[in-house]
This record gives sequence, structure tokens and C-alpha cells, in this order.
Amino acid sequence: MPAAISPSRDAVARLKPGAPKPRLTRAEKAEATRARLFEAAIEIVGEMGYAAASVALITARAKVAQGTFYNYFESRQDLLDQLLPSLSLRLHALIRQRVMEAPDDAIEREKARLAGFFEFLEKEPHLFKIISEGTVQAPKGFRAHLEMQSASYRRALEYERRRGNLLIDDPLEIDILSQMLISTREYLSGRFCYEDGQFVRPSADVVDTYEKLLRGRIYK
Repeated sequence: MPAAISPSRDAVARLKPGAPKPRLTRAEKAEATRARLFEAAIEIVGEMGYAAASVALITARAKVAQGTFYNYFESRQDLLDQLLPSLSLRLHALIRQRVMEAPDDAIEREKARLAGFFEFLEKEPHLFKIISEGTVQAPKGFRAHLEMQSASYRRALEYERRRGNLLIDDPLEIDILSQMLISTREYLSGRFCYEDGQFVRPSADVVDTYEKLLRGRIYK
């Protein structure tokens, strides 16, 4: 079975109707097929939930023969467990870029992480449903996603600690803080980024109030 990697969207685009169709190598064709199956699964889970994401529906959406599915994934559950880790890699890449673009200030970098998360949800609106059902329907993938995001946040906080930007130093407290920040952004996204199941751009007040919390400007 091929290694579980995040499928390239370029591979999907190459096989879309109307797109240029250069001669592809066998490996490129395989990558493109796997990517189409992957993107179809993301769409179906995001629209209808994990329970509706049958192999038949995924392959029909991807326009791939049903038997071909098992050339790329061991089972339906294998594919579903790979969705969140793959999206987690995409999320990390976008947030990392936004943090690098932010002013050289710890709180500005943290604001960039929250704003970047909202931006990612606008690009990938299915993420919220995939996360919310993932704890039950794809626990292996959910745990991998959570650990990837936790590790990313711990690295970010450790970077700030080394630069003298954190008031805490204990590794356990840093780990707890990383979970608090991850939970905060996911709760805020559920509260302010969706209306009637559709993504809406959250008000700038959300990030501004988050900054007040970070700077200790809430209580007298």
C-alpha cells in the first residue's frame, strides 16, 4: 500500500475537465487518482458527515471505479482516519506563513495564528465538521490531528519562552497553555465562523478581544 501522504491539489487540478492534459507518468496518474478520492471524501464528510461517506459515494464523486479505491486505501476507515492529519498539515503550512509575515512580537504572532485559523476555515469550510465528528467517527485520525496541532503550538510557545516572551517556564504549564489556546480557537470558530452551516467571515472584534485577553486587559 502506498505511504499515507497528503495528496497534492495540483494532482486533482490536472484531471479536472477543461484543464490541460499533459502526458502523465504512471506515478503522477496514481497520485492524481488518490488525490481525487481524498478530496471527494473531504467534501462528502464535510457536507453529510462521516456516516454518509461510503466507498461507493466517494468513488462516484471522484469519478473512479469502486474497485480502484482499494489500490490506495486499505479500507474506508483507513481513508477517513487520514483526513484530519492531512488537513492538519495544510493548516500548519498556512498558519506558519501568516506567523512569518506578522510583526516580530509574541502577541502579534499569536493573533496571526488565530486569524490564520479563520482564514483556513474559509478556504477549507469542511474542517469544522470533520473535527467535530472525528472524535467518534475517526478517533485515530482525530488523535493524530490533535497531537500534530499540540506539537506545533508547543514549539511556538517554547520559541517564545526562549526569547523571554512567556511568564511561565514549567513544561507542564506550557503544555496546558497550548491546549487552552487550541481549544479557544476551535470554540471561537464554532461560535463566530458559521451560520446555518455556512462559513461567515468573523468580525475583527473576535481577534481584537482575543488580543485583550492575551494582554491581560479583561479584569480590573
